[in-house]
Amino acid sequence: MKFREGKSVELTGKVKEWWDKNPFTYLMDNKQITPDWAFFRNIDRKIIKWMPWAQKGYPLLSNVIDYGALKGKKVLDIAVGTGWSTEQFVRSGAEVTAVDLTPAAVELTKKRLALYNLSATVQVADAQQLPFPDNTFDFVLAFGCLMHMPDTKKAIDEIWRVLKPGGRASAMMYYKHSLHWWYYIFFGKGIVRGKLFSMSVQELSNRYTDGAYEEGNQLTKFYSKKEIRKLFSQFPTICIRVFDVATPINHLPHRFFPLGMLIPPPIKRWLTTKVGQTLWIDVQK
Repeated sequence: MKFREGKSVELTGKVKEWWDKNPFTYLMDNKQITPDWAFFRNIDRKIIKWMPWAQKGYPLLSNVIDYGALKGKKVLDIAVGTGWSTEQFVRSGAEVTAVDLTPAAVELTKKRLALYNLSATVQVADAQQLPFPDNTFDFVLAFGCLMHMPDTKKAIDEIWRVLKPGGRASAMMYYKHSLHWWYYIFFGKGIVRGKLFSMSVQELSNRYTDGAYEEGNQLTKFYSKKEIRKLFSQFPTICIRVFDVATPINHLPHRFFPLGMLIPPPIKRWLTTKVGQTLWIDVQK
């Protein structure tokens, strides 16, 4: 799958409009949002269920982020969604700035923090053009957002710019050489169901990833490890790991005929590190 990197003001506007209307809540129904305690904790439960590799309970992402090292540090949380990651940083004692392209996400994050009397700077901002001085932050998180941006490289350059020397950043992106992309989307939707006769590969990716129940989002890109290393090439230290749950393997060749369930658990755990959907990237400036 090829996507020509480069900022498009028009496409960024479409991405912003779509996500503002369809906040990513990890819930099946995004239309009925009541931002109360039950709503936000239900989102947390979904994250724990769908990403057990990232944490065991609270704090969320504790298996991939060293919260203890962030106490008193300046943290930038990019594309906050409903504020679940922002909450973790604030509770860790960090000085947190949270940004999102959409007003809807900013409002949900503010309401989440207000419920628990937590404080952070939360504002609308485009990660492709961050409104912060050079060398501002000790840590930056870009969870599940860089692959939705028209100019992913520009956003990564901005992360480099605002990080202090020696600062660290983490990102979650989608893996091109995953079972999810090649088997379930490209083969299952594109070839078996014939969607590639009427859709481009990029359109197929947009349609059957985030927002699938809303007929797809405006832009989703999958990356190989080689492409990730090129995108983050200015960082002297780059670590890339592949994660996933066993569900895509269990459902082989089809969820109604799940022969993958017969694969021994140790082999399935190994396979998730090879063909999982999630790329976790850690870098240091």
